[in-house]
Amino acid sequence: MAALLDHYKTLGVSCDATQEEIKKAFRALTKQFHPDRNSEHTQWATAQMKRVIEANRVLANASTRALYDRRHGLGVEPMRAASRLKHRREGDSLPSQSERILYDLVSGKGAQAVEDFERLVRLGSFRLRDHLELRDWIDCWFLLAEQYAHRKQFDKALAMYEELYHSEETRCRHSYFMNELADRILQICCRDLGAGVAPDQAAACYLRALALNLAKPRRAFLHKKLAECCLEMGDDENARRHLGIAFELKPDMKGATKICRKLHYAPAAAKPTLAKE
Repeated sequence: MAALLDHYKTLGVSCDATQEEIKKAFRALTKQFHPDRNSEHTQWATAQMKRVIEANRVLANASTRALYDRRHGLGVEPMRAASRLKHRREGDSLPSQSERILYDLVSGKGAQAVEDFERLVRLGSFRLRDHLELRDWIDCWFLLAEQYAHRKQFDKALAMYEELYHSEETRCRHSYFMNELADRILQICCRDLGAGVAPDQAAACYLRALALNLAKPRRAFLHKKLAECCLEMGDDENARRHLGIAFELKPDMKGATKICRKLHYAPAAAKPTLAKE
């Protein structure tokens, strides 16, 4: 199963690389892509550096690397999981069929897994979570959500990612996994479902994203998008309210000049300058 970003490919190492090999690759790539060495292509070099730094952040730490491998069907643990499930694939019991779905997902047979999952859902009372161990349900639910996202069934994918996110949030587990879930939910809300639709539909997507435990810059961005939706719907009062929240969260927020002008809104930090003009 392919990841959003293949960190091993980014560093140019295999998935069984040692920590020393990862460290060596990271050092070599930071030298290669350093903006000072690529003065004619600084934007490209900066983007490459960000990818390399993020890949190293995940793979240089044993716990985040193990989680990354598990979530993306790499390394030793998923192979053990597939092997463990292989001899239990026979049988018509719901636990056996549920394990078969997970096995197929780990083995790269996503289409078959989705077909079997949807067949069981049509029974009416089937809940996958009732028939798998918790760790297996988390993996299975995540991989199913990814399958739906690939099929552009974004409503299903979003609901599944959200269920996972809030399930994990209550147990305060694995910040890397939580960040990845948040990234995928934001992508669906802001790009896949929230773009090119009516402002009320877009606003509903942004509000769903705000239910996540996001950093201030991301929350500011979402409030700015909500302000734009409210303005488009003729609700200037709520547009100003959301814009005010956005600037409280990120006083130096960029890209808001147009909406500030339309709402006659002056951010606190900019008021003296605007007064002079």
